[in-house]
Amino acid sequence: MKIKESILFGVTILSMGIIAFISNILSASAHTWWDGTPTNIRGHWVARNVYLKYMGFSNHATFKATTHKVEFAYSASSNITLHKTYWQKTGAHSYTFHGSWYRDGGFDQRITIKKLSSHRLRAYFDGHSITRGSVYPNSFFKR
Repeated sequence: MKIKESILFGVTILSMGIIAFISNILSASAHTWWDGTPTNIRGHWVARNVYLKYMGFSNHATFKATTHKVEFAYSASSNITLHKTYWQKTGAHSYTFHGSWYRDGGFDQRITIKKLSSHRLRAYFDGHSITRGSVYPNSFFKR
């Protein structure tokens, strides 16, 4: 009788272990956060030149991505620089970057990039067009 109870107990424990293992595999997140920036986004990207009538010259917005930094600017005083970045692939050719913005007290901010082709991308800051409120288009070309 004792052998029969031991075998039944062993089978029960084994089946519970298998169920726990399978449920752990099924609940794992499919998205992984990676340190830095993806290599196909790195580089210097620029928007087309826009003539600024009130300033009397043309200017363009820029987007730069290096190994651990993402920077967007359309003037020296209006830049967004995320340091210590990490990223996640969120769809076909789209990436979300998180990083600390020192100007905002080091709080975590988010920039989403949608790569339209090998030489063109669009950028979004916290869900809105990154050039929102400016005259610059939200379309950047590889320099």
